[in-house]
Amino acid sequence: MLDLKTILLPVDFSGRSLEAARQARGLARRVPCRLILLNVLNSRNSEFEFEAGGWCMQELQSYLNREFPDTPVEYAAEPGEPAEVINRVARERRVDLIVMAGQNRTPFEALALGSVTAEVLSSARCPVLVSLYEERGPSPLFRRILCVVDLSDSTGANLNWSLRFAEAFGARCDVICVASIAQDRLPYTEGERLEAIKKRLDGRGQVLLTAGDPAKMIAAASADVKYDLLVTGRQRSTDELSRVHSLPFTLARLASCPVVAT
Repeated sequence: MLDLKTILLPVDFSGRSLEAARQARGLARRVPCRLILLNVLNSRNSEFEFEAGGWCMQELQSYLNREFPDTPVEYAAEPGEPAEVINRVARERRVDLIVMAGQNRTPFEALALGSVTAEVLSSARCPVLVSLYEERGPSPLFRRILCVVDLSDSTGANLNWSLRFAEAFGARCDVICVASIAQDRLPYTEGERLEAIKKRLDGRGQVLLTAGDPAKMIAAASADVKYDLLVTGRQRSTDELSRVHSLPFTLARLASCPVVAT
């Protein structure tokens, strides 16, 4: 069973905040939850800086009032470094999912400017949903999910979370694994894990086995089938260079749909 009682939305009252709210609306349509909107007050980093009285603040408030009539919404403003504050609030409020809509930057830009998104993806204790593209229109329906699996660990948290999510939303859940060799040449243990994954899917999706650069192959697969959500495992790191080049952050930049790091 998917546990999404509390969703945290870090917002800066820009157009990106509306995208975060749009993603959260897609979740709240099926799973009853409460929303916590967090604005981080930090004069040295504008990525989550409050724009007092801006028209986007009014538009976001109007969107919340219109689209979340039955969802409890709380507001919080905290000073400090954005990633640290987001992680602390997530822990203190026992958040089940963080929904972010940061800026889509190249690795060099993310490293030079600092990336709150990359740091939260790496260090948060709960799953993080990231959408780096500002979109408009109806909230997503989450009908097709693509889960990234490493055959060295077929029981990873990302697969478990994906299957629970798919069940809650009545969605199809496909699994993708980027291997270095063809399926018929896989070692016996990895072949067994692949078969175990197929059994776990139980007709609710298919397994895609491909080879090549993991990020590029996974992003291409997500675009080909037009998935609504891409789920991958977490890569924790305290090094900024490793964070901005990690698979979750790279997929968030390349994929054509939102990405969840579990």
